Amino acid sequence: MHKGANMKSAPKSSPDKELVKTFEAGGVVDYLEYLQSGKRIMWVNFKAGVARGFGMTVGATLVLGIAIWVLTMLVDLPVVGEYFSEARQYITEYAERTNYEDEFAEQIRLLQEIEETNKQLIKTDPEVD
Repeated sequence: MHKGANMKSAPKSSPDKELVKTFEAGGVVDYLEYLQSGKRIMWVNFKAGVARGFGMTVGATLVLGIAIWVLTMLVDLPVVGEYFSEARQYITEYAERTNYEDEFAEQIRLLQEIEETNKQLIKTDPEVD
């Protein structure tokens, strides 16, 4: 008999080649190439951020539009409609009545006061050149 007749046939490919094929099939090689490129990572994340922002904007618009549509339907109801009508009137009056000029003026005054205090501290501090 021939010596090699009893032995099993040798594998056609090495375990390393099989591992590489498995990684390629699973996308690991592409992922590692992706991780090597900082520009590609930033571009993909930028596109994902734009898509998320667009999706949130469209989604919020649809949800708010439907909510407002439902509320306008509820205003016509006999009992609940009066409540929603009063709530809408209250919100409108509050928005017209609210004036933030006083708050802005107060914040500007406080910022000027802080700036003056900082100037005085700088003038009196001998360590500042």
